[in-house]
Amino acid sequence: MYVYLSKILPVFVMPLSVVLLLLLVGLMFLRKGRRKTSGGFLSLALVLLWTASMPLVANLLYGNIESQYPPQPLDRVPAGGCVIVLGGVVGAPIPPRVDIEFNEAVDRVYKTAELYRAGKAPYVIVTGGNQPWTKSGTAEAELIRDVLMGWGVPEDVIFLEGSSRNTRENALYSRNIINSINCEQPLLVTSAAHMPRALAAFNSVGLRVTPVSTDVRVADTGFPALVEFMPSAQALAMTSDAIREWIGQWVYSMKGWN
Repeated sequence: MYVYLSKILPVFVMPLSVVLLLLLVGLMFLRKGRRKTSGGFLSLALVLLWTASMPLVANLLYGNIESQYPPQPLDRVPAGGCVIVLGGVVGAPIPPRVDIEFNEAVDRVYKTAELYRAGKAPYVIVTGGNQPWTKSGTAEAELIRDVLMGWGVPEDVIFLEGSSRNTRENALYSRNIINSINCEQPLLVTSAAHMPRALAAFNSVGLRVTPVSTDVRVADTGFPALVEFMPSAQALAMTSDAIREWIGQWVYSMKGWN
């Protein structure tokens, strides 16, 4: 039940959900003939939607989270006993798909393969299961293993944890594997915006890991151009992702998972 709630409840505080609620309230007042009050709610909905959809705002919010653990060049990443890569990066080949599908966060897998090929660690731990509503019977960790093998990582150095459904469980369920292979100074690979919460989750279960951030989505392009003030669906999604990550950090803090 917690998994469902943790995925569903944040939806109701996302910008789009709040905008729809404001529109609904505005229309209700309009039906009652209270045009001035209705106009206030409708105007507020428009301002919120425009603001949350501006690339300038999205980059500011998302970039603020990413900047906490910025990526490092490969030669500056210290050697470790293993690399831990978090899931949430690939989709199963469910019909009509015939291949594994990558999303934006697949950088995590590439970075892991890069670290292994550079000799930064002798083992790789892949942690990631399926959500209860997922149709695939194959754990995401298995799919990531197949991708890693295609990118030059031998199967016999890859250890799988395919039961976790969130970042907290990633840390909990990986701990036994880390201990079984006597991995000291693990390298933790995940998206830059996800790293603060991931690092806190691993610390909370007694694992001291070295952050290796990747999947950086906000680049410094200099002075904002006019287009960055114009609304876009991509910017709205990034703003929502930033808010979702803040909520996750707050929940983990409230539960003592940091």
